[in-house]
This record gives sequence, structure tokens and C-alpha cells, in this order.
Amino acid sequence: MSIDSLTLPRRLVLCAPLLTLLVACSSATPPAAADTQTPPAVASSPQTLMREIEAETANAACTSDAQCHTLPVGAKACGGPERYIPYSSAGSNADRLAALSQAYAQARREQHAGGGMLSTCSIVPDPGAACRAGQCVLRDAAPAS
Repeated sequence: MSIDSLTLPRRLVLCAPLLTLLVACSSATPPAAADTQTPPAVASSPQTLMREIEAETANAACTSDAQCHTLPVGAKACGGPERYIPYSSAGSNADRLAALSQAYAQARREQHAGGGMLSTCSIVPDPGAACRAGQCVLRDAAPAS
């Protein structure tokens, strides 16, 4: 039986354990960040938060893979991030990015709740990031030959 042949209620039942796990994991209190920049406004729109994330990740210059990282962005209706964005620790403030990412994910969750949105419940794996031609980029999903 494939997931495509399941009815919507059965899909939701199958996603319930994952959603429960995500809720349990998200209820932990995050450590306080020692960020000197202003944290994102809680009432910011998703569009404004995404522009801030894009601005903060715009300088993805790197000299080694160790400077390249991925930022989980957004929130799917069934849980987990919508996608990942590469960034360079040499050109971005990781604490600010984490705060922006959390605020954006919360704004997206609120959009989902308000609109009764559903998703495919597929998990988007973190592809990792690498330094290529002096820029941090997402690694290919397929293993290198």
C-alpha cells in the first residue's frame, strides 16, 4: 500500500506520531542567545522575516567547508522545515539567523493554523552545505561519484 493510496484521515493518523514528537521537541526552552543585534519582531510578517533571512545569508563567501552551514527555514503543516538555506559563518551572524528562522517558522505555523493548511507530511532532509568556488552552497542530494 503506497502513501498516495491512503485517504486524508489515514494520512493524518500516520502523521500524528511525528507531529506529537515535534510538539514535544519544540516545547523545550531554548537557551538564551547572547545576540547584540535586535531580535526579529514577533509580529513581523512571514514576508518581512524571509527578507531579513535572505539579507543575513546574502554574503555566503567562504574559504573552507567548515564555514558553511544550513539554516532550516519555514514550517510544513505536518512539521519540519520547508527547506534549507546555505550560509557562511564568516559572513553571517548565526545567532541572529537562528532567531529569524524560529520567528519565521512560528509565523508560518500560524498561517497554517489560520488557513487549515495540510502538507504532504514528507520530511525534508538537511542536505548540508559545502564551500564551492568561494561560496557556500547546498550539497547535492545524490552522493558524489
